[in-house]
Amino acid sequence: MLAAFSTPLNPHGTLFEGQFGGSSQFLTIHGLFVAVAAMSFGILVDAKRIVFRSIKRFLIMVAMPLEAVVSSIYWSLIFVFPSLILPKASEDITEPTSSSEVPDLFRIPLSVDLGLHALPGLALVLDFMLFEKKYSRKTMSSYALPLATLVTVLYTSWEEYCSSINGVFPYPFLNNTVEVRLAIYAGATAIAYISLRALNAIHP
Repeated sequence: MLAAFSTPLNPHGTLFEGQFGGSSQFLTIHGLFVAVAAMSFGILVDAKRIVFRSIKRFLIMVAMPLEAVVSSIYWSLIFVFPSLILPKASEDITEPTSSSEVPDLFRIPLSVDLGLHALPGLALVLDFMLFEKKYSRKTMSSYALPLATLVTVLYTSWEEYCSSINGVFPYPFLNNTVEVRLAIYAGATAIAYISLRALNAIHP
């Protein structure tokens, strides 16, 4: 399952290298790191090192809803409004277009696209369903929403800080008013919380 994460950490090449924060501005990269950490601790657990199980379960509780946010937002926008999720291509990597009114968008190879925005989440869900016990009602009630909120606050604080220096957000749909961004952040938190609740509920 670790093959799902064998993708470049900077899929946009030099597009964001000159910006403060670089590729760490992307939620996808943070999700990938946490997913890799969770799967790595899973290997240690499989090696009978039970001391790592609680760490793995904590990381899954963070990574699984995080990947749900990444996948749900990315794929819904990529098929309907790609200009809201894909950055404009720089002049030296533009792609042919039949319309001069539509700006070229920077697109990554499909294999990398799936490796970043689909396979990590799928691997985590399969690992959770097949090798982990479902979270108890007490655990879900105590930690699910606070953890989703904390992750949102930590990431958005970093993203807002980077954008205050760069003058632009890494995701085009965030180049909006504060009120709209707050609504988006709240919606992302809701997706994370509901997805974790749903996956835990359908766990056999």
